[in-house]
Amino acid sequence: MKKYILSILSVVLLGSCTLDREPLTGPSTGTFPASAEEAEAGLLAAYKSLANDVHQYNPADRWFDALTDISAMRTTLSKWPDFRLSIITSSYSHIEDTYARIYKGLGRIHLVLDNLDNLRGVVSEEQYHQFKAELLCLRAYQYDKACKFFGDVPWVDHCLTLDDYAYARTPKSEVIANILSDMDDELLNHLPIAWDKATWGTCRIGRVAAYTLKARICLEWGFYADAAKYSKIALDLAAGVYDLTPLDCTYYATHADGEPDPTPLFGYDAEKNSVEWIWAIQFDRLAASNVHHGVYTFASRVHNGAAGAGPSQALMDTFQCTDGKSIVESPLYDWQNPWKNRDPRLDLYCLRSGSRSLGVQFSIDPADKTVFDYNIEKAVPNGDVTGNKSEYGPNGTKGPGGYLWRKHLDPVYYASIPGKEYEDELDVPIMRLAELLLIDAEANIEMESGDLTRAKANIDRVRARVNMPPVTATDREGLRSALRYERKVELCCEGFRWFDLRRWTGADGKILAVKALNGDQYAPAFGKTTSNAKPIIDADWIVTYDPNQTFDGAKCNARVHTTFKFVEGKDELWPFPYSEMITNPLIGEGNNNPGY
Repeated sequence: MKKYILSILSVVLLGSCTLDREPLTGPSTGTFPASAEEAEAGLLAAYKSLANDVHQYNPADRWFDALTDISAMRTTLSKWPDFRLSIITSSYSHIEDTYARIYKGLGRIHLVLDNLDNLRGVVSEEQYHQFKAELLCLRAYQYDKACKFFGDVPWVDHCLTLDDYAYARTPKSEVIANILSDMDDELLNHLPIAWDKATWGTCRIGRVAAYTLKARICLEWGFYADAAKYSKIALDLAAGVYDLTPLDCTYYATHADGEPDPTPLFGYDAEKNSVEWIWAIQFDRLAASNVHHGVYTFASRVHNGAAGAGPSQALMDTFQCTDGKSIVESPLYDWQNPWKNRDPRLDLYCLRSGSRSLGVQFSIDPADKTVFDYNIEKAVPNGDVTGNKSEYGPNGTKGPGGYLWRKHLDPVYYASIPGKEYEDELDVPIMRLAELLLIDAEANIEMESGDLTRAKANIDRVRARVNMPPVTATDREGLRSALRYERKVELCCEGFRWFDLRRWTGADGKILAVKALNGDQYAPAFGKTTSNAKPIIDADWIVTYDPNQTFDGAKCNARVHTTFKFVEGKDELWPFPYSEMITNPLIGEGNNNPGY
């Protein structure tokens, strides 16, 4: 499989802002970059920093969704569960690491950006502006993430030195204003619409990606008119270049019938053939520290996987029936046969008992001591319910709650039981056309005098890809509800939910996280694969449960998997990293986020 960031000049150091080294015939901080080749090497190193944001074997964004209502995780997973209980502190390693990786990435960007004017007269003006546009877009991406997690953060726009290291926290409104100003339209228009895929894959930011990023940031921070403006530019540019990837929406009732296949959109084949990916993080086992273990982390224990996280019962109950109605409203829903007549994304993106995964029967029924492996045409031990560490299986006592993710698994990598092979170089899309369509839809729904017809058409286009009917709503409130459903199910396990719950408000004026992230999270009972719990689904598609409310009137057979606690005024943000507070004299130990 061809990879694109294969050779990064050794002069570009990990997370460093200095190139000074012996012998002195090489580049130094005073002259770098002195050529197009050096600038490109530094730029690619800045892109590579995105691949360093791996936590607990997996690209970080997937864990961020596991801190929300749509995903459950193993209950003993290196303090990640603490993030769901409002008990994290500034010294937690995930807090420190996330902050450090953002600023190391910024260091790589500034290493090239500081002296980019060296290239004036060396390269064409067009190439100079292309380098600058990509670097500033990367900086915007990093600072946007920093503000979402930490709020006010130090604004640093150059490489630091031993004498220049102390910066106070800048109000996030100023940081966001700075990065949006950086992405000036005139500058972005120097970028190609998309970089040549045969040469670069989807690892570099083209003009469509740049305007999509600008629209995303505007949407996140409530600048809806600007978000609509830039998403329209991005969609106009994307026409004929990007499109939604077709998916097979066949319903496979049992493992014997076949296996849903999301790989044309999320697997290795998508890297080469999908025209939906706009921008992706690239991984490559030939480059140092440039792999993850995503398939291992999400695969079942039958495949020697970790069963680290999976969809929550609340997400499984969110998926509409094929008539576009919720499972509590649709006459098509049968709680005893709950997977039939459902939005095809349920099976395409999620793995439920009775299905097949990577060619092997998937069952959480304790009675199934063996499962059938279609790769080798024989039964194998069911490691998900019996044997070594089965308590960490999908529905084990320490497991993620009954279900696993299918979205990022690929049989090409895990076609059969892999032994001790864990490394994975599957690229991770961080921007695709479906998201852009939903950005444009939401911006038009939320802005004054927005084009609601356009918003509906964009939502319907995403739904049509999986044979779901058009939404019936045409008014702002109804389309807002439809949009929130689509983002929840279409973008699940891609890292958007954490902030969506913090930026959206419900009818009571409170952010949705207050409702979605407080109380019990449910899973099927250990001995059951089907839940009779009747969910309560509100207009924002937040799913909650009353243990006394069931489909059959019998005692609820679902179990409490874990509990959420969200404290208003505190859990909107993470705590500020302890190491930064004590080492930066312009911040200080007492300058933490509220509630910490």
